[in-house]
Amino acid sequence: MNGFLAFLSKECLFCVRSQRVLITVLVFALLGVMNAPLAYYTPAILELAGAGDLADTMGIAQPTALEAWVQYFGNVGQMGILAALLLCGSLLSGEKSKGTLVLPLTKGLGRSGVIVAKFIAMSALWSLGLLVSAATSAACTLGLFPGEDVPHLLLGLVMLWLLGMFLLSLILPSSVVFRGSFAGLIIPGAVIVVLGILGVFPQLFFWSPLSLGGDSVLVMSGAKEAAVLLAPSLVAAISIVACVVVSVMLFRKSVV
Repeated sequence: MNGFLAFLSKECLFCVRSQRVLITVLVFALLGVMNAPLAYYTPAILELAGAGDLADTMGIAQPTALEAWVQYFGNVGQMGILAALLLCGSLLSGEKSKGTLVLPLTKGLGRSGVIVAKFIAMSALWSLGLLVSAATSAACTLGLFPGEDVPHLLLGLVMLWLLGMFLLSLILPSSVVFRGSFAGLIIPGAVIVVLGILGVFPQLFFWSPLSLGGDSVLVMSGAKEAAVLLAPSLVAAISIVACVVVSVMLFRKSVV
């Protein structure tokens, strides 16, 4: 246990020293602060551009807090998750490539401890980013749209967090199976492509964790019931556990 805690502390310190924490805060703060002002001023911008009728056609003549959060989910669900994958993609595969895992393993650290510590570090970065972006977005939205409530907002944020956790968990088996500094991005990239293709088959995409982001927005807008999030959230949760377990099993048999 002492060895695991020491390795986990080393991971946290590495994330700070490599400026991953700073980059996470800055990137996600930017993603959080841009949504409410854009939603609020879009009709005025279109009006100045001589496209006021377009705002009426698009139904954004009177912007709302919901529209600000819709933009938030679009930005964080795409650019935010991409940033998290890039920041975390080399946490395990990078150390494998450099051979720096040999020393802690020879000192008695279990291989399962390496996987769990790496996943905790990834989870912490993503959770920090989502918290920062949600807080800044909430502050801006409250300032520009005071008194407006968005139904199921907290549920949507939890589902967005779960989607990010699902994709980050795929980094673990990818880092174990493949070699290279950014080998951890191979399986997540492939899964995103495959699940994206499944989007043309509604009955299959109904179970896809990728639907958590879009369906959360539809739930907040009242277009869908919250129950639609149950199936993909279960698939995501089971997949996360499976990725950690399979990664531990594979890492025990792999050559560092």
